[in-house]
Amino acid sequence: MSAGGVSGPVAAALSGTPDLGAKYEAFRDAAHEALGAQLVAHVRHAVAEVHGVASTAPHGEAPAATIAYARRMPFEHTAITDEEAAAVVAEIGEVRFVALSVVAALADAECRAGMVDLEALVDGA
Repeated sequence: MSAGGVSGPVAAALSGTPDLGAKYEAFRDAAHEALGAQLVAHVRHAVAEVHGVASTAPHGEAPAATIAYARRMPFEHTAITDEEAAAVVAEIGEVRFVALSVVAALADAECRAGMVDLEALVDGA
């Protein structure tokens, strides 16, 4: 089950409930589309770095405030100030800021799910 060719530990864990899995992937795919593939790659990499599971960095550059925001989402999201959020909106716009927040949160969930082997935990339940 991989809408748009996207997969991950959460999608794999949801494979036993196809309707829920398809809705999760559609939601994730919509956020990825709104943010754009290149920035998604940078955000996912930044979040993975926070968890110590990052692989090769994506090519190109990403807006600095945007990546700083993504790096804070896993453990410091409640400390992000209005000013920091406004700086991201100034870099990428309001719609992409919302997509960024979703992409970063889902990347965090995917990292955590992979670290605990969520699919095996679900299969063993």
